[in-house]
Amino acid sequence: MVHQTSRTNVEFFDFSSVTVSFFVHSTEDEDRLMELVKNRLGIDETEITEEKITGYFGNEMTSVRAHIIGKRAQVVASRIFELLSKPARVTILSEIEKSLDEHDSLYLRLDRQSLKDDFLSVSDEEPIRIKLKPKNRFGGRVSMMQEYKELIA
Repeated sequence: MVHQTSRTNVEFFDFSSVTVSFFVHSTEDEDRLMELVKNRLGIDETEITEEKITGYFGNEMTSVRAHIIGKRAQVVASRIFELLSKPARVTILSEIEKSLDEHDSLYLRLDRQSLKDDFLSVSDEEPIRIKLKPKNRFGGRVSMMQEYKELIA
């Protein structure tokens, strides 16, 4: 639900869940990457599930997923939006329509390399995928896109 006061802050936009997912290749330092994700995005160890899988070329990988609900979803969403770099915001805003699904959930692709930087960037190369599901949908798709634009700007 969006309140009628200043809507430039994520605290006024309610999310019912945040899903974070990514793959860790056998050549990567899994512990280091997991610590960066947990620390930078504010994810608790208990919210993370890992599964060993075989990649397309037979290489071993780890599929990592964190599904955060309730008040914790709001905390993680706030953290993500606070850490977005200006260029990332510009990119997300320019692609907002194709970043929403039929339920008005917002999808982001964060650059895993930017986790060690001051601000997060977006990237399609080996991204950390984020799905932000709004608690309430209101006013149709055009209205939701406008709310997201105000939130991200």
